[in-house]
Amino acid sequence: MDPISQGLFITGIGMGLIFLAILFLWGLIFVLVKFTQEQPKENKNAAETVIETKEVESAKSGDSQLLRKVALIAVAIATASQKHGMVINPQDSGYVSPWQSTKRTHILGQSSALLNKKSRGTKR
Repeated sequence: MDPISQGLFITGIGMGLIFLAILFLWGLIFVLVKFTQEQPKENKNAAETVIETKEVESAKSGDSQLLRKVALIAVAIATASQKHGMVINPQDSGYVSPWQSTKRTHILGQSSALLNKKSRGTKR
């Protein structure tokens, strides 16, 4: 066996062993997740829960229709903000990491460069 074919043979065996090890780890993780994962409780939709809570409270006061509408609007706003990636965090400490600060500065620099570009059109 010449050195090139011997090297290719050893490389193939090494790659095969690595592939088998990855498959084994994937299977092990799958099994562990399957047996250790908690079964989800059957919860109602968040909107239904809010509406039912508001209805119970409003049954005492008499304006159930108004509170129902308010709850529906609040749920619609929360759902829309989640879809568009807006996160409202009332417990935000205001701390911005250096990484975030650098990234935001870079983005602001790019947008200001676009606004300050001179046109290449006709000369006046």
